[in-house]
Amino acid sequence: YRITDARTLEEYGFGRYPNVLHSMQYERYVSRSGPTEGIVLRPSDGKPPKRIAWLQCIGSRDQKHPYCSSICCMYATKEAILAKERLGDVQCQIFIMDERAFNKEYNAYFHRSRTDYGVEYIRSRVSDVREDPLTNDLLLRYVDDDGKIREERFNMVVLSVGVEPPAGAEVLARTLGFDLNEYGFCETDKFNPLETSQPGIYVCGAFATPKEIAETIIDAAGAAGDVMRLFHRQLGKRASSREFPFLSKGDFPPERDVSEEPPRVGVFVCRCYPTIEGAINLERLLNYARELPDVVHAAEIGYGCFAEGQEAIKCAIAEHRLNRVVVAGCSHRTHESLFQRVVREAGLNAYLLEMVNIREHCAWVHPHDPDRATRKAMELLRMAVGRAIELEPIHKMAIQPVRRALIIGGGVAGMTAALAIADAGFEAVIVERADVLGGNLLNVRHVVEGYNPQRLLRDLVNRVRAHERITVYTGTEVVEHSGHVGAYRAVLRRRDGTEFTISHGATIVATGGQEARTSRYLLGQHPGVITQLQLEQLIADRPEKLSELKEVVMIQCVRPENARYEYCSRVCCTSTIKNALRIKEANPDCRVMVLFKDIITYGFRERYYTEARARGVLFIRYDEEHPPAVEAVNGRLRVTVLEPTLREELELNPDLLVLSMAIEPSEGTAELARKLGVPLSPEGFFLEAHVKMRPMDFNDEGIFVCGMAHYPKFIEESISQALAAAGRAITVLSKRPLYVGGVVAVVNQDKCVGCLTCVRICPFHIPKVEYTRTGVGGIKGAAYIDPTKCQGCGTCTAECPAKAIQLLNFTDAQVMTPEMPSLGSWLPAGEAAL
Repeated sequence: YRITDARTLEEYGFGRYPNVLHSMQYERYVSRSGPTEGIVLRPSDGKPPKRIAWLQCIGSRDQKHPYCSSICCMYATKEAILAKERLGDVQCQIFIMDERAFNKEYNAYFHRSRTDYGVEYIRSRVSDVREDPLTNDLLLRYVDDDGKIREERFNMVVLSVGVEPPAGAEVLARTLGFDLNEYGFCETDKFNPLETSQPGIYVCGAFATPKEIAETIIDAAGAAGDVMRLFHRQLGKRASSREFPFLSKGDFPPERDVSEEPPRVGVFVCRCYPTIEGAINLERLLNYARELPDVVHAAEIGYGCFAEGQEAIKCAIAEHRLNRVVVAGCSHRTHESLFQRVVREAGLNAYLLEMVNIREHCAWVHPHDPDRATRKAMELLRMAVGRAIELEPIHKMAIQPVRRALIIGGGVAGMTAALAIADAGFEAVIVERADVLGGNLLNVRHVVEGYNPQRLLRDLVNRVRAHERITVYTGTEVVEHSGHVGAYRAVLRRRDGTEFTISHGATIVATGGQEARTSRYLLGQHPGVITQLQLEQLIADRPEKLSELKEVVMIQCVRPENARYEYCSRVCCTSTIKNALRIKEANPDCRVMVLFKDIITYGFRERYYTEARARGVLFIRYDEEHPPAVEAVNGRLRVTVLEPTLREELELNPDLLVLSMAIEPSEGTAELARKLGVPLSPEGFFLEAHVKMRPMDFNDEGIFVCGMAHYPKFIEESISQALAAAGRAITVLSKRPLYVGGVVAVVNQDKCVGCLTCVRICPFHIPKVEYTRTGVGGIKGAAYIDPTKCQGCGTCTAECPAKAIQLLNFTDAQVMTPEMPSLGSWLPAGEAAL
């Protein structure tokens, strides 16, 4: 995508007033690597601002861009919090229409910005920004909650710019033969959200619809998962990337045994002009490296990420019989795996490599002080050589994974994941607690876009039932789950009490969600009070009833009385608008009113919000302090609500009161999480390994989550995440063999005293104490850490009072190396060593 060009919206003054920024510029100001090192300063005079205003929906939700860009509300909230953290006493005000904090844990973040940081939210759309030429302050005029026009002065204004299709989208679509939608983004089908109109061409990320990082990663993994079906005959043919060589068998030399050899260290420095050599004296650095203990070769290799540089390293290893390698260049995060491959291709164990980041840590942070940049590089290289001398080979365990996946839940997500895995050539077992497949899709009779979800349901069920590699157990639950990635074991129990066991290599959790129940607003006590799900059934099964309705009131954001945590259920607003439009189509004279806090129709769903208002659906906002009141008077419903603009209480007498209930985790979610050993989020849904970067993984490798078990979401979002989870599972099932272990903690059980410190301190609950009988009839307890589950964080290593635990590749000897020679004569005269 590209961001909206704020210059085209001249009324906001961007490009004319120096203190009007757009959000991406502000991101650079608050970045620690930005021009002000993270301190927010006014561009006009370099002073910290006292008041900052954020204007939302710049290039979104207007006549030219009638869709919601989805990301702006939360990044403005984040930017305001950063301003509060960096400046302290700054006043931050965000001008919004609706606060769309619809993703996992976003609602809590939004509320924390108000309560903990004092960020102010003003529900008004500013249409004009003017500058005071004497102070370069910005003057904003807006209408407050009381309907009065106010003018206020701000030191800085940030425009929350929206998302537009990327440049060249039309040319790309024409070249590849796929369609664009009315907004210029890639056209997709609701039930095939990652496929374009051209078979074999997939789309992921913001080119399909505006979306944030986690959804983009889900799309990307989902597209890859779907492609695996097409290439299922090639899966597993190459050697596993978990074990270096990365090449097919026979193309790399056997690993050299260096255990009896004295250390012979080779140092290789990337020139990478001008990034590194422009700030660091490489000749001085190499001369210093040659004098360090056990260094037998030191050379500059130009660009280590190029084939020529890699070949130079391999040739030097062979020529000088090197058995330890130090590469000074870029970041470990981006280049360590590359150089590990190079080392392994030269016949050494991949873990006999040590890297020094002289780019970010030296050249980039000291570009104007070459002497100190060089000195720091020398110190880092000195420590790296000392550590390299102590490096030892590490070998991962090879296991043959069970080529079967267990999918818990038979809804749209579970069936989609099972079909993707089965089509890729692996067995899939679906365990569904209900008697039939379908999950929540059984209750969805129509969607706002006009597609038929029941047709999707029939298609999925028929394909699942007919697939030769899919086994379905309905009326069945998981009662026990154990093992590790590639070799799990699950005990299943049928409704008649019989139990049986299956083995599998990966597990996918797709248990869905459910509509919450409550007695609020007379639900269950008055026949005229129903939920949106019940209204959907009424519209589908008894449409003639709609013609009898004169007034319908819908209340949004209805939570159970005992709800401990507030969150956005994401789909409710669109579901409400869908049903309101169906009522208006059947009975245009019926008055439909929606009582809401925020309307969450993100992305292209904004069009249906606009259509509902055009058709006469009335939207009335309420807040937490003034929720609607419902009572029955002589058998008729009476709803009273405070209208925020008029500041008057409205009295409504609907024929039907429809409640948009929160979506909560399926019954038994907490118990299943305990059996699987995986965590839950504060909302009660399954908690992924990382909310942004690993949204379909758990920390326990080989277990994945998708659909509404992860968080409330639309059908197309559940399908994308199901394909992503399936793709991740296939990467496990297709390995021949699967390598596990590596940089993990290892217990010396002779030293262990069984104090349980590691058991208590491990954030992943991996260590266990095993008890064995001693020769004299006693019992000894010692810790054991399963290498297939250890995350390699080192927490237990640091905490163990008996020093019985070592983290491979970060042992005590490697971290606290013997005293290396100081820089000594290499320092400028009169300057002390660091």
